[in-house]
Amino acid sequence: MRSFFTENLGLKTLSVVLALLLWFAIAGEAASEMGLQVPLELRNVPPDLELTGDTVDAVEVRVRASAGIIHGLSPGDVSAQIDLAGSTEGERIVHLASDSIRVPFGVRVVRIAPSILTLNFERTLHKLVSVRPRVVGRPADGYEVAELLSEPAQVRVAGPKSRVHETESAFTEPISLDAVKETVSEEVSLGLEDPLLRIQGSPRVRVTARIRELQETRTLDGVVIEVRGGAAALRPATVELVLRGSAAQLRRIQPGDVKAYVELAGAEAGAQRPVEVEIAPGLRGVSLQEARPAAVTVQTPRRKG
Repeated sequence: MRSFFTENLGLKTLSVVLALLLWFAIAGEAASEMGLQVPLELRNVPPDLELTGDTVDAVEVRVRASAGIIHGLSPGDVSAQIDLAGSTEGERIVHLASDSIRVPFGVRVVRIAPSILTLNFERTLHKLVSVRPRVVGRPADGYEVAELLSEPAQVRVAGPKSRVHETESAFTEPISLDAVKETVSEEVSLGLEDPLLRIQGSPRVRVTARIRELQETRTLDGVVIEVRGGAAALRPATVELVLRGSAAQLRRIQPGDVKAYVELAGAEAGAQRPVEVEIAPGLRGVSLQEARPAAVTVQTPRRKG
């Protein structure tokens, strides 16, 4: 049975000789030094922690090796690594030593700057915030924005606990309303003012701007109040109604299109009843803004005959 040491003895001897020649060649070269900006790799970061404060993305590493090796170094050959396994919320001080730097064979780390890093960790927090739609431009003359909506109206954000607590909304890309006369609806992207926060789920929402004709008001004086559900005298017997709607619809109002009434419903003398208003179905978009007075007093019920 052949011994391990005697098997392929020729090849093994050749390998040793070549290694020695290479070592002597390297050792015989004059040593050179070079400074490198080395990326800082954070390994095993706990998934429920966020790195906050001023972070360091790279450190300066000065290395020494033979001139041939130094000249052959390329980006990515050297990197700094920190193992954060077991880290908890709060401050952690990390010391970088030569064994924290990954270098090729034959390269020695001479100096690291900074060699001491202070890392701050906060717990990851999730929160629902409202979406703030944005618009640019103005509708055409005679039109206005009646309603501005986002679908969904809220989104979930995540990030460091203290930053999430301070955030109340996400904003959208602006949609243009320049000279429009009809409702505009677009799908747009979301943004956050704090760069340490991120959107959970889809980063896009649908913004809808409902456009209507410019709203005006019209006041109807001396509208007689009807009594429903009984018979009684009212004090006062008439009401002033302030209506709101488009100019075209307000001009269409005819006597009898708008009625004021109270529901008696067995009310006794001296009782207060709210004034209610009935607007003809054809007056689309016309609504009651105010009734003056908003309630009237029920007097002695009227006698029949």
